[in-house]
Amino acid sequence: MSDSIHVFIYLTGPGWHILKEHGFLTKYCKHQFPVQSQLGCSHSALSTTLTGKLPNEHGHFSSYYFKKSTTVLETAQRFYYKFVGKKSGYSGKYSVPLRNLNCFVQSNHHAKDLAPGCFSPLISIVDLVHEKKLAHSIINTATGSPIQALKNLRHRLKDKSVNFAFIQIDEMDNLLHHYPHDFQKIDKKLRRYERQIKKIISVGNASSSKFNLTVLSGHGMTFAPQTINIKKKINSLGITYGYDYHAVYDPTMALFWYKTKSVKSIILDKLYEFRHCKVLSAKEKKDFGINFSDRRYGETIALVEPGFQISPNDILSKPLPGMHGYNPDHPDSLGACISTQSISPSPSHVKDFFNIMANFVAEH
Repeated sequence: MSDSIHVFIYLTGPGWHILKEHGFLTKYCKHQFPVQSQLGCSHSALSTTLTGKLPNEHGHFSSYYFKKSTTVLETAQRFYYKFVGKKSGYSGKYSVPLRNLNCFVQSNHHAKDLAPGCFSPLISIVDLVHEKKLAHSIINTATGSPIQALKNLRHRLKDKSVNFAFIQIDEMDNLLHHYPHDFQKIDKKLRRYERQIKKIISVGNASSSKFNLTVLSGHGMTFAPQTINIKKKINSLGITYGYDYHAVYDPTMALFWYKTKSVKSIILDKLYEFRHCKVLSAKEKKDFGINFSDRRYGETIALVEPGFQISPNDILSKPLPGMHGYNPDHPDSLGACISTQSISPSPSHVKDFFNIMANFVAEH
């Protein structure tokens, strides 16, 4: 086994602003960079991290995409998810209206599986690690204890039985959605991680002169106390949902599909009236990497300003105090890369995380 060891810890939720405010690992990780996040849900940023590709290539962007069911079984599965309770990206059940279940699929965020081949034909960092046959620990802690996962990693470092580790921690995302301004709660959680990470760094350095640890953050969190009822305004236009148009309402985006150009014009005119909502241009879609050729995530995408949420929406039963999924250029949206080792070139976007990890894998 090579003596080179690389540990990556992926935090969902606490972006650059929060990590800097709490001085997270400043003594141990001297190399720190703010990075532009990926527009979309959390799994959009994670998928971009794992593949180095944008959503129009890896396919993950929002909570639902447009796809008509072609069989009775497929339609039955969608009914099952709605009533039995397949969880959405945040909380609650599959909530597309009953009359239109045959047109939408809840995104299967297989990025969370962290399994080889899950992005095929794209190559993910998980694929590269398996191809190299590296001794590894690649874990999503969604169904377990993040602290225990970090402790287990430390034991493997002591045993010198791991060369590459990727530990995904979603725990703070939920905390920040509910308590985005609670400094003490946030600090307490970060300090718990920090104590374990410091021990990992100490054991890692003792195990290898070529040890490196890097914390990656896919996006930040924004305090969003204000709401916009886009759905009500669209419903008042005298056109029929499910016939004249289709729509999905995320907390920060409204996605639309149209039957005719005249219906599109009617809806666009109404969207342009909203003060805190922007219809993304073709150039902006291309720049954000969300210009899907099949328009599965909407012909029109209306993005609300940071601090606002679309309510009601198809994801949440009620707004959460903290939200992400806003313009990646906003300071609160920034992700982060903090490392014990210098990184060149400096990362500027979450897609650069893949190259950082791939370069370390290539050393073997």
